[in-house]
Amino acid sequence: MKSQIYACLFLMVLGLMSGCQSNESAPVEKKTATATSTKSVVSPSAQDYNNRGTAYQRAGRLQEAASAYQRAIEIKPTLIQAHHNLGTVYVMQGKMTEAVVAYRRVIQLRPDMAEAYVDLGRVYGLTGRLDEAIAEYQKALTRDATHVYAHYGIGLAYRYKGMFSEATAALKQTMRLQPDFTDALMQLGYIYRETEQFAEAIEAFTAITQIYPKNAKAYHELGVCHTKQNAYPEAVKAFERSLQLNPEAVETQNLLRVAQARAARQN
Repeated sequence: MKSQIYACLFLMVLGLMSGCQSNESAPVEKKTATATSTKSVVSPSAQDYNNRGTAYQRAGRLQEAASAYQRAIEIKPTLIQAHHNLGTVYVMQGKMTEAVVAYRRVIQLRPDMAEAYVDLGRVYGLTGRLDEAIAEYQKALTRDATHVYAHYGIGLAYRYKGMFSEATAALKQTMRLQPDFTDALMQLGYIYRETEQFAEAIEAFTAITQIYPKNAKAYHELGVCHTKQNAYPEAVKAFERSLQLNPEAVETQNLLRVAQARAARQN
């Protein structure tokens, strides 16, 4: 379950966002053409292979992307971008051991790169190594105290360790840094619901619907919380709205029927 949660919330394509770089042809002196003249062939550089890997990665051709990044590293072992991108591809392929090696190499090459610690923490979270994940996220924060995903990762890890006070503090800090971060708000709502703080949970899930009105899951969770408070008419409205957005949700359908029956008995 921990792996599924982390995979759902954290897996992102982390390629080079500036696009592929092209090699410009160097200016040459004009020469008299002869039948025996030949063109010089320039071998692809490490950056060329890295850019090629980025293109493959964006196209979902992960094995080809990995091969291109590996070739870039063979040519230039200190190319941080290639190691980082290779780690991301390994995560996407489910090769967590290899991803750890790639991200650790990034950290060796650039110890001040907060993102590398976050990525390593993400891998540890995916494999259920929550204490190690927290340690890496905390290292990231010593490099960049405002790194949103480091705070968020700490909150997730503490939640699944059952350390709700610590999780709540980390997630609230996430929201202070990025108020429209609905995933963090959703996690706060889950904690409040799990600890039976239903009023606070309703406030969190309602805030999500204000930021993202088409979030079916938030309406579903509102329905659950209203049901727990015996507020069945409100639960019915929330479940109905959730089903408008996601008509195939069987669990929501079942809970709606329960709420409707209980609402009818209240009248």
